[in-house]
Amino acid sequence: MGRESGRQGAAPAGPGAALRVRLFRLLIGAQLVNAIGVWVHVVGVQWLLTERGEAAIVVSLAPAAMSLPFIVLALPVGVVVSHARRQRLIGWAVAVSAVASVAASVLVATGADRAIPLLVTVLVVGTALVVVGVAWQSLLPEVVPRAAVPSAAMVDGAVFNIARAVGPLTAGVVLGLSGPFVLFGVVTALFAAGVLLLMLAGPAGTSRPPRTESIGAAVAGALRFVRHSPWTRGLLLRMVLFGLPASALWALVSLAIHDLIGLGAAGFGIAMGLLGIGAVTAALALGRLRARLRAHVFVALLAAGYAANLLALGLVRQLWLLAPFLVLAGVGWVAVQSTWMMLAHQALPDWVRPRVIALVLMLFQGTQALGALCWGAAADLVGIDRALGTAAAVLLGYAAWLALGGLRSSSGIEPVLATPDAAIPALVERAEDGELLVRYEYLVEPGREAAFRRAMADLRLSRLRLGARAWRLDSEQAERHVETYRVRDRALLLEQETTRLTVPERRLRDAVRALSTQTSGPLLTSTGPDRSGGDG
Repeated sequence: MGRESGRQGAAPAGPGAALRVRLFRLLIGAQLVNAIGVWVHVVGVQWLLTERGEAAIVVSLAPAAMSLPFIVLALPVGVVVSHARRQRLIGWAVAVSAVASVAASVLVATGADRAIPLLVTVLVVGTALVVVGVAWQSLLPEVVPRAAVPSAAMVDGAVFNIARAVGPLTAGVVLGLSGPFVLFGVVTALFAAGVLLLMLAGPAGTSRPPRTESIGAAVAGALRFVRHSPWTRGLLLRMVLFGLPASALWALVSLAIHDLIGLGAAGFGIAMGLLGIGAVTAALALGRLRARLRAHVFVALLAAGYAANLLALGLVRQLWLLAPFLVLAGVGWVAVQSTWMMLAHQALPDWVRPRVIALVLMLFQGTQALGALCWGAAADLVGIDRALGTAAAVLLGYAAWLALGGLRSSSGIEPVLATPDAAIPALVERAEDGELLVRYEYLVEPGREAAFRRAMADLRLSRLRLGARAWRLDSEQAERHVETYRVRDRALLLEQETTRLTVPERRLRDAVRALSTQTSGPLLTSTGPDRSGGDG
């Protein structure tokens, strides 16, 4: 993929590229009704707390309670999803959400609907959403052709944000006409519809390999991959730095509409509907623009537009004047988040993608939870308008930094598998059990040594992100260099040389071999029982 701050490469694809796939239509329909149910539930609780006059920080706990489970559970769920039937997991999770909405109805009917019990139901819905989100994002690239992944990511982002708009609108209408008991009944019906659509879709995705390592080892392997992948670290950093100031909108929009503009549930629903219009606009109209611009320029422009909305939300006191800014915010939110997810889907290899996608979702929701609490506290201290103005200033600074800094190279990160060395399986089979020391020797002419060491620096990152540890390069003689590293066991070594070996990773090895006049290895030596604690 080269430098990701460059153009996004593929021919522009509108939403139709993904929607032409029947299975995707059914599954995205299930995602839509589930997401609407989630937001009706969460925003219904948030609005009930707002109308009761709870402090801003208490009101902000509703979106925070939905996001908190991602921080705790996303990575373990990512490991489970890597080896489980993803569609079945989604179905069970949606059913658990339905149980939570029934519990909320019971709380309302019995008069026990105080802040803490209601927030617990949001926490349960958020926990189920972890499973749905991680499983769906891992399944998505298997549902559509790779060329349609950008289209699918944009549609998926729009669906979630359409739900984010329709949910509050539905909550406002139902609360105004029938009250909270009926509201949570509607939520239950939406979750039931999601389960039905999943059943109609039938099984999806490819068969999953059996798990060969503990959950802890798999999580550690994902973190090692991120640690030794500069492009992935850069993507996560830029996502977090956008999410923290951007979360001010979702934390404070209900308070801004209620306290600053003086509108009720209907006005709040209209405001969220305008955000949803922006989300639809992003899905329908921005695919071609995103294909023509460098990724960092595209995101920087939309982040600046999102900042303008935050500023307007704190200053404008008429909803009709605020309307275009809310639409712009909906466009920016969907386009920015779907861009990060699209890049991750296109770049990450299959063996680690569910785990890293889980980390992406964990950090995304974590920034929403942390941001919601921070901006809620800031609004209590300095006022809603000043808190929104501060968030706008931070986001404008982020946009300028991103426009100037771009993104790191994605060299070495791609999902296409390379053809493995035919001799490796037999060599690994003869190796002893337990931890292995892997040794390569290279003869390098003096004039090529500097280039060789640069190539070895890239290869070091490749070895480590694939699961090696204790990597070393020693120069035993003037022209003789010895590379050594340790691997947990022969099963992991076989994975590194087969199912984890992608074309770009192979190119890094070939670059080293091209600079040496003679290469020998790998030589495998047992170092005894595994002492890494299963770290893969």
